[in-house]
Amino acid sequence: MQTSARNRFSGKVVAIKKGPILAELEIEVGKQTSMVSHIAFSSLADLSLSVGSLVQVLIKASQVILLAEDRPLRLSTRNCFCGAVSALHDGAVNTEVILQIQKDLSVVAIVTNGSARDLDLQVGKRICAAFNPSSVLLALVE
Repeated sequence: MQTSARNRFSGKVVAIKKGPILAELEIEVGKQTSMVSHIAFSSLADLSLSVGSLVQVLIKASQVILLAEDRPLRLSTRNCFCGAVSALHDGAVNTEVILQIQKDLSVVAIVTNGSARDLDLQVGKRICAAFNPSSVLLALVE
């Protein structure tokens, strides 16, 4: 599967909470890392997802919010991961930030150059990445 999403993870559904409209899925994407996705209940049924299903997790880099680790905020999002900046790629307007969460797991964010300066982003600096469960798309691995 080819996709334009900068964040693509292989995962396994480890928990499902069903609601009348949305289902909340916990997807294990690393040895000690899980992400939460909210999908329509009809999508859960259409994809026949259940605990143990293998999925691809997709998040657009523009949906990832960066925040300083040393100034913790209380956020309503269920997905928040901290790590070290492993690479920065400056553009005319935006900066691509690659954040290493664990050895084989990184998250890519696209932020404005102004935000990169405000956060004083540098390779090696610890920061956090956050994104809403509704930004986490799932594709069934068949």
